[in-house]
Amino acid sequence: MHIRMLFLLMGLLPFSSVAHVVNVSLSSQHSFLSIDPVSALLLLIIAICYFRGSRKIGKRIASKQQEYRRQVRWFWFGWLTLAIALISPIDSIGEQLFSVHMVQHEMLMMIAAPLLVLSRPEQTILRGGQGFLTPIFHGLTGRSPRMLRFYRQLATPLWGWLIHFFGLWLWHLPFLLNASLTSSWVHSLQHATFLLIAWVFWYSIFRLDKSNSMSAVISLFTTGIHASLLGALLTFSPSIWYSPYAHTTQQWGLSPIEDQQLGGLIMWMPAGIVFIAAALVTLAQLLRSNTQGGQANHSNQSKQ
Repeated sequence: MHIRMLFLLMGLLPFSSVAHVVNVSLSSQHSFLSIDPVSALLLLIIAICYFRGSRKIGKRIASKQQEYRRQVRWFWFGWLTLAIALISPIDSIGEQLFSVHMVQHEMLMMIAAPLLVLSRPEQTILRGGQGFLTPIFHGLTGRSPRMLRFYRQLATPLWGWLIHFFGLWLWHLPFLLNASLTSSWVHSLQHATFLLIAWVFWYSIFRLDKSNSMSAVISLFTTGIHASLLGALLTFSPSIWYSPYAHTTQQWGLSPIEDQQLGGLIMWMPAGIVFIAAALVTLAQLLRSNTQGGQANHSNQSKQ
């Protein structure tokens, strides 16, 4: 049930931005100062539910206070990243500069999503939203055992990798990304998709069975490779991929191709480093666990 709830919340938040009309022609020089009130309201509701839930749960788990406080910190860092990405000027400027659009996507997929997964916020949000959030959630998602099996299968390294791969590459096809710049609905669908695929991916990495640790390492390494490849293609391409940006970059002091190269570098370098670093940390933990297990077995055999 908890993973279904997060799929729902992650999907609803970006769709609130349908009230935000994309203006590629830049009829207003100060349009980047606008804030979408619907996104702000949804973020506020999530924050209130989590705050209420954390106060209730925190009083009942004295034996795990330190671990829960760490999860609370992860949540608020992730929530703040979501807020900056969705309701700050980054969202509007991203319609004018491809490089800023890539910064926004990296914030959603590489910072907010993993932090929220690590925070395990499902139970806390449900507890804080008792009386109005739980019935809505159950009504929208149902309790079908078949759907539960489907959601659990999604949260495996193989499916997490496949969903992330296809989602990332499909949305960077020129005709789809161009559509996101000219249609508020497509724009919202894009952000919802990125949040969902990133949630599934990081869920499959951080909250899996220990027997799948090597699969997680492989998933992280290969995701770093294909994401970096996409960034490199954008960086070294001699032509502009996304035509709407041809008319919006000059006032920021960048040519369209320079803006695209900068966006490609943002996808290539920081994102690649995050994936590879996460893979190395996961591999180190796996090796340490295997070493400790081997030492424990050797100690038991010696005693016998």
